[in-house]
Amino acid sequence: MNTIMDRPVLRILENTCIVVLFLVLVSAAWVEKDSYRYVAITLVLWGLVAYVRADFKPSIGWAGFACIGWASFVAIRYVVLYMNPTVRTYGGSEGIYLLPIFYITVGYMMFRYWKFLNLTIVLFMLISLAMAAITLDGISVFDSEHHAFLMMKNTIHSSVGAGFLILAALNFSRYAYKHVADARRRYVYEAISYLIIALCFVGLYGAKSKGVWAAMAIALVAQGLLAIPRIKGARGWVAAGGFAAALVAFAIVLDGGIWKTLGPTYASADSIVGDMVRNGQPIDAVQAAIASGTVPSSMNIRLMLWSNALEVWSHNILFGSGIAWKDLWAHTQYRDVGFDLIHNGYLEVAVRYGLLGLAFYIGLYAWAIANVRSAYKNDLIPREAFDFYIVSMVFFLVTIFTNSNNRLAIGESYMMVAAAFGFCCFYSLQQTARQRVAVANYAQAGADA
Repeated sequence: MNTIMDRPVLRILENTCIVVLFLVLVSAAWVEKDSYRYVAITLVLWGLVAYVRADFKPSIGWAGFACIGWASFVAIRYVVLYMNPTVRTYGGSEGIYLLPIFYITVGYMMFRYWKFLNLTIVLFMLISLAMAAITLDGISVFDSEHHAFLMMKNTIHSSVGAGFLILAALNFSRYAYKHVADARRRYVYEAISYLIIALCFVGLYGAKSKGVWAAMAIALVAQGLLAIPRIKGARGWVAAGGFAAALVAFAIVLDGGIWKTLGPTYASADSIVGDMVRNGQPIDAVQAAIASGTVPSSMNIRLMLWSNALEVWSHNILFGSGIAWKDLWAHTQYRDVGFDLIHNGYLEVAVRYGLLGLAFYIGLYAWAIANVRSAYKNDLIPREAFDFYIVSMVFFLVTIFTNSNNRLAIGESYMMVAAAFGFCCFYSLQQTARQRVAVANYAQAGADA
C-alpha cells in the first residue's frame, strides 16, 4: 500500500523539481547570480542517469562531439598554459568556455521533460511581470540619470534582461492569441505580456544603454519581418498596429531624453567613420579619436579596449592566446585603461581562441538554428517559439558588439539555453523520425497480412 501511495507523490516531486530547475536555469534574466551553473550541473547528472536508463537513446550528432572536443581542447590548453612558467598573469572567467560540455545533456533533459516546458514558460512570464513591477522605479526612471532595475548589478545588464523579457512577452502574446482556446486564460496571458512589455520599455529608457537600444531596435525589425506576414484577422492587425503606435508615441514623447543619450555617441561615430573613409586608415582614425579627447567617455574606453584586444589577438590569429591573453594585455598601447572586460563578445572569444573559437560558436549556433527550424517545420514547436529563438539570437548577437554579455550570467545562461534547446529539438526530430518509421512498418505489416 505504501508503494502505491508513494509513486504518485514521487512523480509529483520529480515534476516539481524539474520545473524549478528549468526556472532557475533561466533566472539570470531577472537576477544576476550564477545559480544556473549549479542547476546545469544538477541537470547534467540527472540527465546522464536518465539517458542510461532510457529505452530510446538519441544520437548527440556531430555538434555533440564538437562540444566534447571543444571542452577537452579548452581544458588541456588551460592546464598547459597554467603550468607554463613564462606566463605570469592569467585572464578571468576562463571556465565559461568549458560550458559547452553541458549543452548536450541539458538539452536532453529538455527533451525528456518536454511536456513541462509550457508550464515553465507560463511561470517564467508570471515571475518576469512580478520582477519588472517590483524593481522598476516609475518616477525617477524619466530623469537624466541611469537607473538599473530587475536584480542586476548595473544598467547595461538590466537592459539586456529587459530586452529578452520584451521579446519573450511579444511572442508569448502571439502564442496565446493563436493557440489558447480558453478565452479567459488567453486574455490573462495577453495582459501579462502587455504589462511586461510596457514595464520593460520604461525600464529600458531609464537604464539608457545605447548598445542595448540599438540591439532592441534591430531585434524588433526582425520580429516584424517574421510576424507581420503571418498576421491573420482584424484583431491581429489591431494588436500589431497598437504596439507599433505605442512604440512610436513612446519615442516621440521621450525624444529629448533619447537624443541626449544617443547624440554625442552618434556624432563621434559619424566623425570616426568619416575619417576612415577619407583617409583609408581605420586604425589611425581610431587612435586620433582617442587622442582628441572629444569622444564620450564610455565610447572612448571601448575604443581603447578594442584596440588592446586587436593587438592581443594579432599574436595568434588562428588559435588565440588562451588564458595567457592577460599577460599580453599588460604590454598593449592602452594597458592603463582600467578595464580588462573587453566590452565586445566576439573579441572576448578571439583573444582567447582566435578564429577557431569564433568558428566553433558560429557553427554550433547555426546548427542549433537549423534544428529549431526543422522542429517548427515538423510541427514539434509552435511558430512563435521559433520566432522568439531567432529574434532573441539577433538581439544577443547585436548586444555583444558593444558589451561582453557572454561573460555575464545572463549571457552565459542564454548561450546554454539556446544551444541546449537546439539539442532538444535535434533529439525530438530523431524520436519523430523513429516513430514515423515504426508506423510505416506497422502499416506495411498490416498490408502484407
